[in-house]
Amino acid sequence: MKIVRINIDGTMNDLEISSSKKKTITSKLNKLAISKGDTSLKELYKWVLDSSLEILCYGYYDGGHGFENKHDLPPNGISDFLDEEDDSATKLLFGDIFIVLYNTKKKIFFDCSVSDYGRYYGEIFEGFDECNTSEEESINDEINTDDEDFIVDDNHIEDIDDESAYSADNDSIEQLDNDENTYSEEDSDYDEACEGETDEEDEEDEEDEEDKEDEGNEEDENGKSTKKKSSE
Repeated sequence: MKIVRINIDGTMNDLEISSSKKKTITSKLNKLAISKGDTSLKELYKWVLDSSLEILCYGYYDGGHGFENKHDLPPNGISDFLDEEDDSATKLLFGDIFIVLYNTKKKIFFDCSVSDYGRYYGEIFEGFDECNTSEEESINDEINTDDEDFIVDDNHIEDIDDESAYSADNDSIEQLDNDENTYSEEDSDYDEACEGETDEEDEEDEEDEEDKEDEGNEEDENGKSTKKKSSE
């Protein structure tokens, strides 16, 4: 059958042993131990999975410095001789730890691999994981709240763009209203020689020009008449 050995550095191995009963399994496990404690190998804790299935932990509850096992067992383990105040998740163990799966109704051991133990470990730790998840969610909420201070409102950006466009249009209109072109004297219709003349002088000049035109017309008519008579 398969069992799990948890080494003092926290690593795990799948091991095979022959079928066994509770009375003889401790001796078989003890032979597979690489690191041992100062006590005899004992059943330290059990966790009830259902009405007939239990996980059993065998190990050494005392030992020398440097032989402490770094693995944290699941919480709320039941022990027949260790103090209840020493929770299984915090109890310091020494040497190698062995994990086996036991059927209380059939009084036999079942296979338990490292992957099986990992799955059962998660099930036992489920209530604690929910607490940790709630705490993590609370922390994430605080982080998200802080992030909201840096969130840019797209509508606000559009308003700014509209205002900028409106301002740009107004600037264009003002530029069109204010003619800032520079003109030379050649382009101007203004004559300095005419500066100071009044409207009356302009009217007199126009009347003189009309009189001259009338005299010219009379001369032309007389000339035409004279020519006509001479030809006759």
